[in-house]
Amino acid sequence: MKNGFWRAGVLVFPVVLIVGVAAACGGGGDDASGDATASPGSGKVEVPAGAPEIDQDNLAFKPDKLTVKAGDKVYFKNSETALHTVTIDGKNISGNMKKGDVVVWTAGTAKTYKVTCDYHPQMNATITAQ
Repeated sequence: MKNGFWRAGVLVFPVVLIVGVAAACGGGGDDASGDATASPGSGKVEVPAGAPEIDQDNLAFKPDKLTVKAGDKVYFKNSETALHTVTIDGKNISGNMKKGDVVVWTAGTAKTYKVTCDYHPQMNATITAQ
């Protein structure tokens, strides 16, 4: 009996693992949060001069209100030692961001997006795409 359960577990576990990985990687075509390119830890993304930017500093998003055109890239930078995330409309687009990390997000459709940090509930911002 024990061998039967063990064999079933050997067959079921890989299927569950594959399905779980596929679900985690799936993009779903929703446009609610635009498109993100994360670079936590890589240090390779530089914020172009004059580009729309939101800084994570002193446990706040600065500025906390930003207006851009739909399709514009917005740069999020962590300027402090605290770990932060960029979560837009409930979807974490950044993973964990350490000091110096930059995440680039492209505003989707014209609407107002809610930005939060998963670790610091007091960190809130809005991005209005027109």
